[in-house]
Amino acid sequence: MQEIGKNLKRIRLLKNLSLKDAGLLLNMSAPAISKYEKGEIHANSQKLIEFANAYGVQVLDLLKTYDKPEMKFNSFRKRQRLKGENLELLKEIIQNKVADYIEVIKLNEIKANDNILKRYNCNTENDVELAAEEFRRNYQLSINQPIPDLINILENIGILIIEIDNSNGRFSDFDGLSEVVNNIPLIVLLNNIDGERQRFTIAHELGHLVLNIKDKNLNEEKLCNKFASSLLMSKDAMINEFGISRNNISFYELRAFKNEYKVSIAAIIYRLRELNIISEHLYKKINISLSSKGYKKHEPDPIMAEKSYQFKKLVHKLEVNNIISLNKACELLEMTIDDYNNEDNNYRY
Repeated sequence: MQEIGKNLKRIRLLKNLSLKDAGLLLNMSAPAISKYEKGEIHANSQKLIEFANAYGVQVLDLLKTYDKPEMKFNSFRKRQRLKGENLELLKEIIQNKVADYIEVIKLNEIKANDNILKRYNCNTENDVELAAEEFRRNYQLSINQPIPDLINILENIGILIIEIDNSNGRFSDFDGLSEVVNNIPLIVLLNNIDGERQRFTIAHELGHLVLNIKDKNLNEEKLCNKFASSLLMSKDAMINEFGISRNNISFYELRAFKNEYKVSIAAIIYRLRELNIISEHLYKKINISLSSKGYKKHEPDPIMAEKSYQFKKLVHKLEVNNIISLNKACELLEMTIDDYNNEDNNYRY
């Protein structure tokens, strides 16, 4: 019964309803709503129907239980504005998503591999550059070519990519999370960010998973940023594209590289300065120019975000093989039965 109360609170908060707002919808007092959420009052079947109708959800959404995995949230990146109920709600949503994914993995009889990811020792910042190069070699990724589909590559080596819905902007101050749960590495990020930020966030979180930072005086966030930059824009690729040293650079070159490597112009010029291909003076000059054109907020040529198909594909596999019911599949995918059946005509062969 306690789980029903948690579901009531989570769904109310996701609907952006205060206790008072919910009370008005249900013709109840705010304290009464709170008691239902805390489990002090147990909702009977009729009351569950009333809650579901008021919140625009299915009764099953209120009855769902999660076998929540233990999570440490050590690598949980957020801005200070994300706190209180919003923070706790986000953590609960993440745990629920992870629980669903782990359940689907088990039902598909996919076994976690304890040694799925090699760790790279880092005692200096230069070690991070070497780690990114070695990661590319270990997974047969060219040193001087762009990584075309980062999500697909990481999912193929066993890393779960979990996207959190942020359609109402509630969690915009969340930057990303990486953790190993039940021996399974995972990366969590928002689902409505641009492609450049998405790829850099994923690469950054990958850094948390694979870097073994020995010196605790080193700034782990800074090193993971360097890893992301080095992974997406290898040193060899930057030199091949721009040369060893440049006194001037054209905006067309930056835009072309952005579209080819799917990274932001801001990340490109930072990387050029980091590798001493351009000077600090030229770096500042380019930044001033970008600011004057409004490109620091909205760059030209937005990159399309990559898509993760793995979780959905595994759920469809379970449903079509009658391992789970149609209702269960829809519950996992947060879809109605009509939407599920109509999706791409969803043929069975």
